Amino acid sequence: MAWTEKDASNGKHRDLVGDNGFLKGVEHASTTSSSLGCISPGQKKFEGKDPLSYANILRSRNKFVDALALYESILVKDNENLEAHIGKGICLQMQNMGRLAFESFAEAIRLDPQNACALTHCGILYKEECRLVEAAESYQKALKADPSYKAAAECLSIVLTDLGTSLKLAGNTQEGIQKYYEAIKIDPHYAPAYYNLGVVYSEMMQYDMALGCYEKAALERPMYAEAYCNMGVIYKNRGELESAIACYERCLAVSPNFEIAKNNMAIALTDLGTKVKLEGDINQGVAYYKKALYYNWHYADAMYNLGVAYGEMLKFDMAIVFYELAFHFNPHCAEACNNLGVIYKDRDNLDKAVECYQANF
Repeated sequence: MAWTEKDASNGKHRDLVGDNGFLKGVEHASTTSSSLGCISPGQKKFEGKDPLSYANILRSRNKFVDALALYESILVKDNENLEAHIGKGICLQMQNMGRLAFESFAEAIRLDPQNACALTHCGILYKEECRLVEAAESYQKALKADPSYKAAAECLSIVLTDLGTSLKLAGNTQEGIQKYYEAIKIDPHYAPAYYNLGVVYSEMMQYDMALGCYEKAALERPMYAEAYCNMGVIYKNRGELESAIACYERCLAVSPNFEIAKNNMAIALTDLGTKVKLEGDINQGVAYYKKALYYNWHYADAMYNLGVAYGEMLKFDMAIVFYELAFHFNPHCAEACNNLGVIYKDRDNLDKAVECYQANF
C-alpha cells in the first residue's frame, strides 16, 4: 500500500510509500487565467467595430495572438484603458509570457488599486513561480477589494492549502493544519483541504478526525478516489472489512485502474475470506479469495489461503495448484512449501515431499 502525493507547487505526481498504508499527500486544483471570468465584455455582444469588444471576443475564443495585437493598438491610443491592460495581461499570460503579463496587470492596478481581477491574476503569476506567500497576499487584496469575487476566494484556498503542505513537510505540522483550516474558511467547498487534513490526522493516528475529513472531501468531490481509498484503509485497520471493501469499491468505480486501491481491495477480501471461513462458511471464504485474485492476480496470500481451504475440503489437486502459485509469487512463503510437502508425503511421493521441505531452507 502506498501514498500518492501531488506536489504543492506544480501539480506533478510522485508516489511515496506510507508506513500506515494511506494515500498521502496533497491534491491541488490547477488554476489558470483562462478560468477567471474577469472581463465581462469578453462575453458581450460585438457591437459595430469597437476594437475593445472585438479583442475581448477574440480572447474569449482563445485567439490570444490576434487579441493581443488589438489590445496593444488600443493602448497606443489610450494608455489609461484599464480593460485593455487586463486583456493584454491575460493574453500574455496564456502565451507563457509571465513577466510581461505581470507588467500589464501591475499597470492595471496602478490605474485601479482595488481591481480584484488584476490582483487575482498577479496572484496566479506568483503561484506559478512558487511564490506562495506573495500569491496569498495578492488574493487577499483582491478579496478585500471585492469580498464577493469567487475566483480570488478559490485561488486563495488553493494557495493556502499549498502553504499548509509546505509547512507540514518542513515539520511544522500544527501551522500546516492551521493553513488547511484557513483554506476551508475561505472556500468551504474546497475538497483537497479536507483531504490533506485527513492525511495529517492519519499521520497523527487521530483516525476519527481523519475519517471525518475524508468523508467531507468525498462529499465535496464525489469523484475523489484517493479519499475513498484512505477511508478504506482506516476501516480495514479497524477490522471493519465490509466497510473497507465498500470504500474501495467506490474508489474503483471512479478510478478503475487505481492500482493501490486494487491491491488494498485484494488484501481486505482475503482477510474477509479468512474471517468467514473461520466462522464456518468455507465456500464463501473461497469465493472471497478468488475475488481477491480478480483485483490482484499475483497476490500470494490469497493463493496460499485458497490452498489451505482446498486442503480442508480434501481437494488436494487444487490445493497443490494454489500452494505452488503462492510459492511462485512469494518465494519466502515457507508455509506453502511445508503444506505442499505434507500433501506429497501423504500421497507417498517422498521425493517431492523432501524437495518441498528443503525449499523451506
